Amino acid sequence: MLEGLVELGERGLSEEEVKARNFRAKLLGLFYEDLLKVWLERRAGYKVVKKDVRRGTYKGKLTAVDFIVEKEGRLYAVEAKCWPAYDNGRWRKLTLSNIMQVKRGLRTPFFEEDFVKEYRLDGKAVDGKILVWWDFEGAEADEIRSELKLDELISLKRALSELKGDFEAEKVVEKYKEWADDLFNALLK
Repeated sequence: MLEGLVELGERGLSEEEVKARNFRAKLLGLFYEDLLKVWLERRAGYKVVKKDVRRGTYKGKLTAVDFIVEKEGRLYAVEAKCWPAYDNGRWRKLTLSNIMQVKRGLRTPFFEEDFVKEYRLDGKAVDGKILVWWDFEGAEADEIRSELKLDELISLKRALSELKGDFEAEKVVEKYKEWADDLFNALLK
């Protein structure tokens, strides 16, 4: 159901439906990291050490990542690139055939082969990296991980579906819904 609200790329959608899906995808983009944090901790067994990390460096240059997480004594840099409507929906699903376009288009050092070796946060190295993407071709997951030198590849779409009924996730959604309702009600009155 969620994908029908936020994914683009289907042919034959009306202009109104494209606008609606783009709007909802952008709205989800404002807070999906809060939901991802809940999933990482409650479903995947990671401890979120830092969120929205802006002080890390790659080869001495400031480089942002979305999370630093820890599991079994190992630190991981996590980058979430999850726009289901990005580039008119072309990149919502990560596949072997679009990896090079993704790497060129996003231009982040996270995709560099030596990222794990060169990335530092407060003088500490990370042990690996995790990419969160809206969706990926499951049959190609191992090859995608290998190509991008990832320790884990996570589907946000799957993570969000696994959070249904989770109390902590519901609290996050309710908070953002309340804020959105406040704004829309103020605009209407």
